[in-house]
Amino acid sequence: MDEQKPIAKRHLKPWVLVVAIGAAVVVFGGVGLFVGNRRADREWGSARSSRKSHSRQWSRANGLCRRLNMAGNSYAMSGMYDSAIACYREVIRISQEEGLSDRMAAAYANISNVFDYLRMPDSVRFYMNAATALNRLSSKRHETTSDIVEEGTFRFNSLGDMDSGKALLEKGLADSRAKGDSATAARALNNLGLLHATLEHYDSARVLFESCLAIDRALGNQAGQAGVTRSIALLYLRRDRLDEAKSWLLRCIEAAHAGKVLSEEAEALYDVALIRAEDEEYALAQANAERAKELFRLSGDDAAVNACEHLVKSLVEAQRWHNQEGAIDSLFRQRREKANPGL
Repeated sequence: MDEQKPIAKRHLKPWVLVVAIGAAVVVFGGVGLFVGNRRADREWGSARSSRKSHSRQWSRANGLCRRLNMAGNSYAMSGMYDSAIACYREVIRISQEEGLSDRMAAAYANISNVFDYLRMPDSVRFYMNAATALNRLSSKRHETTSDIVEEGTFRFNSLGDMDSGKALLEKGLADSRAKGDSATAARALNNLGLLHATLEHYDSARVLFESCLAIDRALGNQAGQAGVTRSIALLYLRRDRLDEAKSWLLRCIEAAHAGKVLSEEAEALYDVALIRAEDEEYALAQANAERAKELFRLSGDDAAVNACEHLVKSLVEAQRWHNQEGAIDSLFRQRREKANPGL
């Protein structure tokens, strides 16, 4: 997009702003648009398999833990956090019995991610430290870069320490690029984008997000693409540039649907509904809000379901008044024609 091209700013109608602000508090728990609704997609559950020769029982346990981690990832991305944690805890139990340190470390990291989304910093720190300790004990040198990115994200996201968080994320980005670790580089870029967005450095945040998006595309990471496209959309929404915001939200919906990321798809649909309400596309806005409600219900987010229902009611009311205005205009024209037969 050409940043130098002047774009007319539009402002949301008062009723849309009231609905948006009220629902944002309910849906996002008062957390900021960027960090609160999407903690960077930090490899929720991507565990490594061992290349050593092991017993059949060990291999079965290793495969089971991998599948449980993947199931936990699916639950987590759908907003079903209790189910996700149950899967991860089962991985930990099996891993302890069979000595699967890699799988256990991945489960600890995944639990840390869930608690981070739930804004529970003490639990984030506990499980993140457990994952880091296991990685160090197993001499997984390639894990140290990922740990640096995790620590940097924790510093700025949970502790609000922007300076040290930024320094660690930049170090993690440089190390991952040097090692050719694209997945970790993408996470570092995304989290740096979140940090810059939090500081309201929107131009630099957009560049970081788009760099992350390019890597996610190359990796075929649909979930990552969904999250980062929504982050870009929120940048434009913050700046009241609704056309660009809607364009990116539609891309987010497509990627989230392909990647089966219910929470991202639902939140993007909700945001699109608000923008379409501003454009007086009430029928489309209502359809988007209804679909978002269905997805939030599937993920068990009752607060978000209630917010969508409130938005739908507001849209129905807006359509009713809009239609009444059209009827009044028609009656006025008829009256004028009868009063002025010569015209």
